[in-house]
Amino acid sequence: MAGTGRNKKAKWYFYLIVGVFLLIWIVPILMMFSVSFMPPDVRAPAFGGLFLPSYSLQNYKTVFEDVPMLRYLLNSIIVTVPSVVLVMLFSSMAAYAFSRLRFIGRNLCFSLLLITLMLPIPTLVIPLFQINKMVHLYNTYFGLILPYIALGIPFAVVIFRGFFESFPGELEDAARIDGCTAWSIYRNVIMPVSGPAISVVIIWQSMKSWNEFLLALVTIESKILKTLPLVPFIYNGQYMANPGAMFAVLVLMSIPVILVYIVMQRYIVSGLTSGALKG
Repeated sequence: MAGTGRNKKAKWYFYLIVGVFLLIWIVPILMMFSVSFMPPDVRAPAFGGLFLPSYSLQNYKTVFEDVPMLRYLLNSIIVTVPSVVLVMLFSSMAAYAFSRLRFIGRNLCFSLLLITLMLPIPTLVIPLFQINKMVHLYNTYFGLILPYIALGIPFAVVIFRGFFESFPGELEDAARIDGCTAWSIYRNVIMPVSGPAISVVIIWQSMKSWNEFLLALVTIESKILKTLPLVPFIYNGQYMANPGAMFAVLVLMSIPVILVYIVMQRYIVSGLTSGALKG
C-alpha cells in the first residue's frame, strides 16, 4: 500500500511539472493569437493581451490591405515544398546506402555528415552568400532552396537510417530472391512502410524552411521574392505602433506549420524512436 501511495504521489509530481512546462509554452502562443484580434484602439491590454475587452478582425484586414501576404505566402511555399521533397528523396536514398550497402569509407562519410549538424547557420551565411553571388543564384528562389536542402539532409539521414536499421532484413532477402535490385527494394519495399520516418522529416524540414530567417534575409533582396518570415522585419517600423497587426502576421505565418504538425503528429514519436532499441 505504501508503494502505491508513493507511485500516486510521483505521478502527481510528474503531472505538475509537465503542467508548468505546458503553461510556459502555451501562454505565449495564446497571447499571440489573442493580441492578433486586439482592436486598434486598445493600446494597453491586460496581462500582455491574454485577456481583451473586445475582439476584432481589423488587424487581419489591415495586413492583407497593406502587405501582399498572398505573394509572400506563395514565395514561402515555392521555397519550402521543393526543399521538403528533395530532402526526403536524397536523405532516404543516402540513409538506405548507409544502413544496407557496404562500401569503403561508409562510417567516415556518415561521421562527416554528423559533424555538419554541429555547424550553426550564422557561420555559413557569408560563404553561402559568396557562393550564391558566384553562381548567380543571389536574389533567386534557388539561392534559398539549395542551402535548405543541404542543411536539412544530415538530420533527415539520421532519422531514416535509424528507421531502416530497425526494418526486418528477412523481407529484403525475400525480395532479392524474387529478383529485386537494391533500387527496387528501396522503392517498393522500404519506402512504402517508412511513414513514421517520412512524417518526421516532413515536419522538421517544413518548420526549418518555412520559419528560416537569416539566410532568407541575406539571400533575397527583391521585395517581391521575400518569404513570410521577413514580413515582420520589413514592416517593423510600420507596425511598431500597431502590435495587433504585427501579431496577425505572426499568426498567419504559424498556421501552415501547425496544420502540418496536426496532420502528421501521430507519427513523430515512432519516427524519432525508430531503431533506438535495436540491439
